[in-house]
Amino acid sequence: MEEERFIGGWTRSKLTERTPAERYAIWKRAKGLRTADGNQLAREIERLGLPYAEPGELNAADPMREVMVEIVNSPEARSAVIEATLDGLPAIAGLDPMFHDALGSAYRKSDEAIATAQLLVAELMTALGYVEAARKDLPSRYVARGGVFWKGG
Repeated sequence: MEEERFIGGWTRSKLTERTPAERYAIWKRAKGLRTADGNQLAREIERLGLPYAEPGELNAADPMREVMVEIVNSPEARSAVIEATLDGLPAIAGLDPMFHDALGSAYRKSDEAIATAQLLVAELMTALGYVEAARKDLPSRYVARGGVFWKGG
C-alpha cells in the first residue's frame, strides 16, 4: 500500500528522514502557503511528534545583528513599536519595515534575522514597561508572520 502524499510530494517516511532544521523549513513553507494543502502538511509534521527546530538568533558579531541593534536603539524605533501597539498590532509591525529597508533580502530570507528581530523587540518593549499580552498573526505584507502583542504595564 502506497503512503499518503502531501503537497510537494512529501510522505511521512520522507519527513522522518529530514533533520529538525529541514522539517522546520518545510513546516514554515507549508504554513506560509496559507492553503488547505499547506495547512495539512504543517499539521502532519506537528502530528508526527518529531522535533522541528525553530531557528536560533544571529550571533552578537553578525553584521546584520549590529544593524538591527542600531535600528532598535533609535528614537524612531520607539515611536514605531508604540504606534504599532496602539494600532492593535504586534510591536514588531513597527520595526519589520525598518529592518527590511535597511537589510533587504538578507533580512527577508533569514529565519535567524527574524528570530533576532523578535527578541530585540521583546527586549525594547520590556524596557519601555510593556508586558506580553498575546501572540498575533501579522498581515501578509510583513516579513515576520506573527509577533507578540504588548500592553502597558
